[in-house]
Amino acid sequence: MIGAPGLVGWQILQNTIETQRAAFNKTSELTREATYFQERIGEIGSAQELVDNRRLLSVALTAFGMEDEVDSKYLVKRLIEEGTSEDDALANKLNDSRYVALVEAFDFEPVIAHKTQEEGFAETILARYEERVRANLTETLAQPEYLADPDYAALFAAQVEENLEISRAYFTENISRISSADALLLDPELRQVAITAFDLGDRARSSTVLRRTLEEDPAEPRALSNLLGDPNLRAFSKAFAFYETETRTVLQTEGFATNITDQFRWQRFEDAVSEVDEAIGTALKFQRSLPELAASDLSDKAKWYNILGSKMMREVFETALGLPDGFSQIDLDKQVEIVSDRARQRIGIESFADLEDPKTLNRIVQSYLLQDQISQAGAFGSQQIALSLLSTIRYNRDDR
Repeated sequence: MIGAPGLVGWQILQNTIETQRAAFNKTSELTREATYFQERIGEIGSAQELVDNRRLLSVALTAFGMEDEVDSKYLVKRLIEEGTSEDDALANKLNDSRYVALVEAFDFEPVIAHKTQEEGFAETILARYEERVRANLTETLAQPEYLADPDYAALFAAQVEENLEISRAYFTENISRISSADALLLDPELRQVAITAFDLGDRARSSTVLRRTLEEDPAEPRALSNLLGDPNLRAFSKAFAFYETETRTVLQTEGFATNITDQFRWQRFEDAVSEVDEAIGTALKFQRSLPELAASDLSDKAKWYNILGSKMMREVFETALGLPDGFSQIDLDKQVEIVSDRARQRIGIESFADLEDPKTLNRIVQSYLLQDQISQAGAFGSQQIALSLLSTIRYNRDDR
């Protein structure tokens, strides 16, 4: 439900979007297709298998605004198989950021997954580590020399807590890159946390024992942890399980299916809005897409190239900035120069990061919708139309 065209309709939609989306997402067709995708996508191991399953392919393409390509099986297969790493890959040559986004999402290159890379792994080890450190601290503070000097005891306890925080931060940041026993044991900070967590201080210098323990499955009777009869070594081995690896693709990782189906639902909602009012639907897509690009690590120039490589975002900027017909035909570097300069003059965008600000983003959307509505109404009386439109909108002074 939009209620009115242009800026008025946009404000109505913004005020009701959460309620409307919630109702829209509950429709049986959307729920059925999203559920099917989530249940089946993990079984797909190649681009060929994906394009051979029309229902999965339809959800995947719709999520990236490419539903019209559902019958272009050869094109989609070639895009995914070529990837984006090479400059002459088809996705890079088509000058449409949707193709690149699709290909980068559906990467069928197998990767070896280790337990250290599982979500929550660091927290599990750190919980044991901190419990052991604090138990040792309690024993230490109970000694006569600490009981006799409370100030020193408090200082010592504070230092231990500070060290714990440092160890926690380092372990959390670095453990996921560890994929072998050697890599763990060669990192002094990670090694110390691991050994302390499993109370293996008496074996701290026994690198050979620790390495074999990590590499041998304790389910095997001849594993060193069993031969030594040490329950701490067995727990250490099971926790890191470097003997156990899993080869999978990104499609089988936790969260992949949910992410794609969320995009699928958003795209279908935006398409439904576009059926009522095409300009408002485009503005909605722009509002969702631009902040992610603005927050990326790309250079400002690369971000402007992405804008010009997206049909939807190019349309919004060209309309909002009043760029002439045929603008897309001039040299691409010149286009970037003109768009960025015009955006600075008209919208006040000094850096692309400014577009992370909702107020700046809203100014572009308002300008786009206003210019589009004036264009739709025709040139005659355009100034009066503009004044009429502006009179219906209550602008926040901070947005100016």
